[in-house]
Amino acid sequence: MGTLLSVLAPFLVALLVWIVAAPRSELLSVGGGRGLRLADSGAEGGSQFLMLVILLGFASVCGVVVLWYRQPRLRRPGGVFALAALPGVACSVAAAAATPLAGLLAAPPTDAPYGAVVRQAPAVGELFFDRIIYGTSGPSWDLFPPGTGWLVWGAMIALLTVAALAHVSRSSELEVAG
Repeated sequence: MGTLLSVLAPFLVALLVWIVAAPRSELLSVGGGRGLRLADSGAEGGSQFLMLVILLGFASVCGVVVLWYRQPRLRRPGGVFALAALPGVACSVAAAAATPLAGLLAAPPTDAPYGAVVRQAPAVGELFFDRIIYGTSGPSWDLFPPGTGWLVWGAMIALLTVAALAHVSRSSELEVAG
C-alpha cells in the first residue's frame, strides 16, 4: 500500500502545482456568474496543456524511480510491463481528473461584482479527448478511448526512465552474459 501511495503522490503533486501555476484566462465580470473574456488574458489551452504534459512527464519519472527502488523484482524483464503500465495509467487518470479538480479547487467566484477581473480555473480542454498534439499532422487518437494518448505518454516516459535506470544500475541481475 505504501508503494502505491508513493507512486501516486507525484501525480497528485503535479496536479496541484498545475492548478496553482498554470496560466489562466481572465474575464471581466458582468454579474450573475457571467463575464467577457479579455483579449490579452494569459494563455488558454496550449500553455496549460503543455505545462500539464511536462508535469505529468516528471511525475511518471518519479513513479518509475519509486517502483524501481521499492520493488526490486520488477527490474527483471517480466516486470518492465508493470514499470511502464502503472505510471502510464496514473498519468491517464491524472489528466482526466485535472480539469474537474481545477474546477473544484480554483473555481472563480460566482458573486464577483460588475467590472471585476476574474481568473478562470485552468482546463486541459478538448486536447484530452481529441489529439495529443496540435495540428492536423499529429497522431489522431479518435479510434481509441479518451485518455489513450496520456497512457502512451506516461508509459513512454516510464520506459525511457527504466532504460536509463537499467543503464546506470550496478545490479548483477542486469548484467549481460557473454
